[in-house]
Amino acid sequence: MDSYAKRRLELNDYAGIPLNKSFHSLVVEAKGYDKLPFGETNCRSYIAKVRQLRLGLGDAEALRNYFVRMQRRSSNFFYVIDMDDEGRLRNVFWADARSRAAYDSFGDVVSFDSTYLTNKYNMPFAPFVGVNHHGQSILFGCGLLSREDTETYVWLFKSWLECMNGRAPKSTITDQCRSMQGAVAQVFPESHHRLCLWHIMKKIPEKLSGLAEYKAIKRTLKTFVYESIDTEEFEDGWCKLIENYGLQKNDWLCSLFDDRRRWVPVYVKVNFWAGMSTTQRSESMNSFFDAYVNSKTSLRQFIEQYDNALKSKIEKETKADFESINSSYKLITRFYFERQFHESYTNAIFKLFQDELRGMLFCNSSLVKVDGARYVFHAADIVATKYGDCRKRVVYIVTYDETVCDIQCSCHLFEFRGIICRHIVKILIEKNVKEIHPRYILSRWRKDQEN
Repeated sequence: MDSYAKRRLELNDYAGIPLNKSFHSLVVEAKGYDKLPFGETNCRSYIAKVRQLRLGLGDAEALRNYFVRMQRRSSNFFYVIDMDDEGRLRNVFWADARSRAAYDSFGDVVSFDSTYLTNKYNMPFAPFVGVNHHGQSILFGCGLLSREDTETYVWLFKSWLECMNGRAPKSTITDQCRSMQGAVAQVFPESHHRLCLWHIMKKIPEKLSGLAEYKAIKRTLKTFVYESIDTEEFEDGWCKLIENYGLQKNDWLCSLFDDRRRWVPVYVKVNFWAGMSTTQRSESMNSFFDAYVNSKTSLRQFIEQYDNALKSKIEKETKADFESINSSYKLITRFYFERQFHESYTNAIFKLFQDELRGMLFCNSSLVKVDGARYVFHAADIVATKYGDCRKRVVYIVTYDETVCDIQCSCHLFEFRGIICRHIVKILIEKNVKEIHPRYILSRWRKDQEN
């Protein structure tokens, strides 16, 4: 490899510039490589340039004015600015007082996605997103980044952790970005780290469309990813897929299987994610920003519109709070535990419980084992499927211990979403349990929870 080509590869690898970009344009930007030797000083100067935020006219001043204005409104407004050695703006993080307060109540699960505005509008915007007690998406802080490498993400996560008084989220969702994953491991080592299912599944056409039996492979893959009841069913389905279509050497599928415990629903559902559907959160954030930005929005305009977007979000939260306190769904049974949830939960979450209550009518239960005060039941359910047959019969295992009022179901809806499932409801009725134990009424879903 000649020195010219080698320098090109080194520069692109270090500076994060796509290799499909014309090297002639890099020559021009580097101020005459075709006329002068491209020495170490030139290289460092170029790298420093691409590490800066791509600010337009008035952008830096707009950022400064926004931060000053927000701190005048509230001393709890937090921001950090990262400058390079020559005093140029490189990365920014900020969180308003409301976001910091909301994190105290709803910071158990955080989704971090830097792809939306970056991909759609070429803006390096990185929001921290959570779920409030109405099931709505909320912002816990935002970053503007010059790069998407591990070092930059570590800076951002540490800034956010400082903002939140050192309290890391119990669970974190990101995409497959290796730099981001490395930063999560460094800054949030105790957090359950899940990879975004939506980001993974949307790559199927890109990664597999060249295969001769692509349509059949895609359908089969989606079927057992979304519809497997347990890990054994998933792994059996995966092995058959690989063998039937000769995919043993597909690197993408091999890496997905190695990471299966961090993205496949049957593995991640045993931990609490506030019911966060990654597809739902991504789409929710998209619609949140779509009303205020478009493909021609400058960074300065975005900062101005950001305030309007937050105000709109607050209005929706306030309306939901008012409706949960002053009106509610009617009870559909005479069971006291339905009244417990009715009195405790917001309308949106109570409606989810009532959906389970209605679904209980299609469940059949049978006692299969008794060990002192511990009972084991089978709860047969008819489950609607999305990619396979229209409906299928599934048998879940429900265990109930009378001495400690403990009840668990193998569907893990309570562990995943924090709402008891129809199978548990069926057994509660079977055992004539009138009042649900307080541990099954999560404080984060309560209508009196401050947002």
